[in-house]
Amino acid sequence: MLIQKKVYTANDIIEDIQKQHGIEVSYIKAWRAKEIAKAMIRGNPNDSYKELPKYFYMLEHTNPGTVTKLHKSEDGCFLYAYVSLYASIKGWEHCRPIMVVDGSFLKAAYKGTILTACTQDGAGKILPLAYAIVDSENNKSWEWFFVQIKGIFGVREGMCIVSDRNESIFNATKVMYPEVPHCICMFHLWQNVKRTFKKHHKQLNDIFFTLARAYTIKKFDYHMTEIYKIDLRVQPYLFEIGYKKVV
Repeated sequence: MLIQKKVYTANDIIEDIQKQHGIEVSYIKAWRAKEIAKAMIRGNPNDSYKELPKYFYMLEHTNPGTVTKLHKSEDGCFLYAYVSLYASIKGWEHCRPIMVVDGSFLKAAYKGTILTACTQDGAGKILPLAYAIVDSENNKSWEWFFVQIKGIFGVREGMCIVSDRNESIFNATKVMYPEVPHCICMFHLWQNVKRTFKKHHKQLNDIFFTLARAYTIKKFDYHMTEIYKIDLRVQPYLFEIGYKKVV
C-alpha cells in the first residue's frame, strides 16, 4: 500500500537516502537539498513577481470582463495586486446585497496578507467576488481594496458589509461606504467572547448563536437574560461592541 505524504520533509529525505544509498546526511544538508529542488521546480519567489503583469494579461485575455490591478511603489516595487473574475462581477447582481470581507496572513517567502470579498447566492452558497494581495491589514491596504471593489461592483440598494472587528476595515468603509451599514460576523465575535470568557464558554456557546439569530426583540431579551445569568460580564461586553450590528 502506497502512502503519499502531503509534505516531504528533510527527515524523509534523510531516511530515503539511507534506505536507497546507505548514506547518512545531516539535517541541514537534506533541508538545503530540498530548497534547491523546490527552486528548480517552482522558480525563485523574487522572480515570480516579475511574471505578474503577464499573468494578469492572460487572465483578462482568457476571461473577458475580468478586472486586475497591480499597484507599485514609486521605485517600481510591488505593493498590491487585485483580481475580480468576470463570473464574480456578473454574479454579484444576482446575489444577496451582502458583502463579507476578511483578511488572512500568507506564509510565502515574502509573507503578506490576502484580502477577500465574497457574497451569498439565493441557494445560500458562497460566491467569491474579489481578492487582493497586500502587505498587511492596515488602513491604506483596506481602503485601496475597497476603492477597487466599489469601482467594479458599485453600491446596491439594501447592501451591507460584514466583517470581523478589525479597526482598519471599519476605517476604510467609513471612507468608501459611509452610507452602507457595517455589521460584525457572529462567528468572529464568538471567538472573541470565547477567549474573553473562557470559564463559561461551553455554557454560552448555544445560547450565543440562538441570541444572534433571534428575529424578535422578545426572544432576544429572553436569551440575553439567560446569558446574564451565566456570566454577568458578557452583556455589557456585547452592548459596548454594538450588538445590533451582529449578523
